[in-house]
Amino acid sequence: MRYKLHNVCRTCNNRLGLHVDGSYAKSWFVTNALAVAARKYYSGPGQNHPFPLVCMGPVNIPNLLLPKDTVAEYWLGPSGETIVWVRTDDDALYWYTGGNPTHRKHASTVYFMPVTGEPVRLQMSTEALIGAFKKAKARRIFGATIGGLPPGATYPGFDLPTATDDSNVQAIHAAIHSGSIHTQLRLNTKFDLRFICKMALAVGFSLFGHAYLATAEAAAAQSGLWPNPSTQPSIRGSQTFFNNPQLAQVAGYEGAVVILVIRTGGAYVMAMTIDRGLPFVVELCPDTLSSGCVDPTLGYSLVLFPQLQRCVELSMADLLAHVLGNASNAALTAIDQQRQTATAFWNSLPP
Repeated sequence: MRYKLHNVCRTCNNRLGLHVDGSYAKSWFVTNALAVAARKYYSGPGQNHPFPLVCMGPVNIPNLLLPKDTVAEYWLGPSGETIVWVRTDDDALYWYTGGNPTHRKHASTVYFMPVTGEPVRLQMSTEALIGAFKKAKARRIFGATIGGLPPGATYPGFDLPTATDDSNVQAIHAAIHSGSIHTQLRLNTKFDLRFICKMALAVGFSLFGHAYLATAEAAAAQSGLWPNPSTQPSIRGSQTFFNNPQLAQVAGYEGAVVILVIRTGGAYVMAMTIDRGLPFVVELCPDTLSSGCVDPTLGYSLVLFPQLQRCVELSMADLLAHVLGNASNAALTAIDQQRQTATAFWNSLPP
């Protein structure tokens, strides 16, 4: 509960969620890294947390009928199913996978093209689709005939197609068969800057308390979080794409989001990774500050498993000892067993 803060402005927090958290979490790289990480702990349909889809980006499909001010976005299901989401476009948040989250209340259409009628794979993929768009005002169109359903009938959880839907289903099938699906990658190279500053403030305050807020590093993070266009943030660290990938291997954990805090060079430094990738580093505060959570010698780590909705808090030394097999952590051992169960599930699936 140490990270559940209540002394924040509700309005500012909502804005930060859209423009800061969203900028990072909905970037193409992070969205898909989290999806790949979730796969490592997914052990079959019927779970509380459906399998997340993988976003390939906006797509141009010949003869696809698009309403004005919309874009077609191409997603992949757990067995490689083609999913095309026709949604509202937004130039201001052009790099967000799924677009502006506030537009999910706008009418949209999702076309689902299964790759097999095998029951487990089909259930898994339809659960993934429904889970991905359950908060969106989206019509779901099943783009195949399965199980002898008569023409015009709906597969459970899907809507009746219109004439436009029938035309678009044909266009998508034609593009799949001809190999003419070409996706785009929309990238904002500064997608993580404000998020890094927010994470520094959140972790710094949660671990070191009010003393952290009086530091120059906290002031720099505050300036970076609410930037002045005429000045550059003065935080010290490195962005996601300007880091040594070897750091992610050392500072990461299989299928998890890891936050590390260590003492080095007279300062406490925070690093964050996703599934042993996408690392960023930021200086938190001078090492003269003390915390009941951070051992100056052993360091601190928080290991998050979004797919399982679980976390493990331990020292960095204990985390490394577990990863290297020198000493096991009971909580991580139980989670490792769940990852092995998930691997066995994927290996057991029929083609």
